[in-house]
Amino acid sequence: MKEKKIHIPGSKYIANRILVISALTNGTSYISNVPKNQDISILEKALRATGVSVKENPSSAALSIQGIFAPDCKVNRCKSIDVGESGTLLRFAVGFACLLDGKTLITAATRNRERPIEPLIKALRDLGALISYSSAQSIYPIEVRRRLIGGKTVLRGDVSSQFVSSLLIVAPYAKSDVEIKVLKPIVSSGYIDLTIREMERFGVVAEREICEKHDLFRIKAGQRYQPCKLDIPKDWSSANSLLAASVLLGRDIRIDRIDLSSNPGESEFASILQTMGCRVSVLPGNISIQKSGTLKGIEVDMKDSPDSVLTLIALALFAEGSTVIKNIGHLIYKESDRIKQVEKELCKIGAEIRTTANSIVIIGQNQLHAATTECHNDHRLAMCLGLIKLKNRDMEIVNRDCVRKSFPEFWNYLELIAREGKKCLEIQ
Repeated sequence: MKEKKIHIPGSKYIANRILVISALTNGTSYISNVPKNQDISILEKALRATGVSVKENPSSAALSIQGIFAPDCKVNRCKSIDVGESGTLLRFAVGFACLLDGKTLITAATRNRERPIEPLIKALRDLGALISYSSAQSIYPIEVRRRLIGGKTVLRGDVSSQFVSSLLIVAPYAKSDVEIKVLKPIVSSGYIDLTIREMERFGVVAEREICEKHDLFRIKAGQRYQPCKLDIPKDWSSANSLLAASVLLGRDIRIDRIDLSSNPGESEFASILQTMGCRVSVLPGNISIQKSGTLKGIEVDMKDSPDSVLTLIALALFAEGSTVIKNIGHLIYKESDRIKQVEKELCKIGAEIRTTANSIVIIGQNQLHAATTECHNDHRLAMCLGLIKLKNRDMEIVNRDCVRKSFPEFWNYLELIAREGKKCLEIQ
C-alpha cells in the first residue's frame, strides 16, 4: 500500500516577513510556496490596499509582488489597512506605513485591539515617525503619515519580538542610521534573527550586538531591498502539531524536505520529543520520529518557541510525571491569553494543570473525561484540543474552524494520521 502524503504549508512567519520586504523593493519579487491561510490572505489584501501589486501565477503557484519603490508603482495617498486578528501584521503594518506617501489608517479586530502596540509606536516616534491616535478613548484607527528620520530608541524585550522585527524591516529607509536597544530578557529572540536573515536575502544588513543586559541592533541608512526570487520553507509549528499527533497515536512519521535551520526556535520541538523518550533521527532535509515506550515529563524553557507550547501541553497530559514549561509570560498577548484559557479548558476535562504568570505545570496520566471545550478563537488552542481528543475521544471542541488562521488543513490531516494504523506517514 502506498504511503499517504501530507503537505505541510509554507512558514507563516517567513511569509509575513518576505511579503512585506518584497513590497519595499524597487522591482518585482517572485515568492513560491506561500501558505494559503487567513493571516496571509489578510496580508496580501493589506498590501493591495496600499497600491502594491500582488498577483498569483496559476502555473507556478508563485506570487509576484511589485515593490512600492518600483518606477511605475503608484501608492494610494489615502488608504486604510485592516489587519483583522493578525498580530504580526498589526506590528508590521504600523512600521510599513511610515514609508508610504500620504496618510494610512490602520484598523484591527477585537482581540487584536487588546494586544500591545504602544511600545512599538513610541519607538517609531523616537525615530521621527508621525503617528497619531483617533481619540483619547481608543487608539484605533491608528493614523500614520510618511516620515522616518532615524536615530536611537529603547524597547523592552519581554513583550513581543515583533516590535523589533517591525523596526528592523523599515529602518534601512530612515534618513539616518538607526540604533535599537532591546532590554533583556528578550522573548522569541530567534524570530528576530529570522527577520535579520530574511533582510539579508534581500540585500540589507542589520547588525546585532549581544550585551549583558541588552542587545543592540544597528542598521545603516541608505541600504535598499533588492527584488528576489525565493521559496518559503515549511512551517515548523504546523509540522510540530502533526509530529505530536503521531507520537500520541504511536505512529512512526517522517517529514521530508524540511529545513531545521529555517526556524530554530520552533524546530527545537524535535529535541523536546527526544528528551521525552521518542526516537528522533535527523538527516539533511528530513526528520523521523518514533515513539518508544512511555513519554516522560520534562522541564523546559520555551521563551523562544511560543507557538509550540500548547502542542507540548497536549503531549504532557499523557506523559509520566510532571512537565514544567517556563518563561512563557508573553503567551498572554497571543490570539487569546493562552496561559489562562488553556488552564480553563483543560480543567473541564479533568486535567491537573497549574499556572503562574510565566509558567505552566502539567501532571500527566490523569484520567480525563468528556466535556465541551471552547477554542476562544485561538488557532493554537484549537490544535491543542484536537491533539488531546485523539486520546480523549468523548470530548467536544466548539468553534474549531479558527485553525484557518494558520493551518486550514489541520483537521483533515489529523484524521488521516488517526486512521493510518501503524503505517509510517510521509509528510512533504
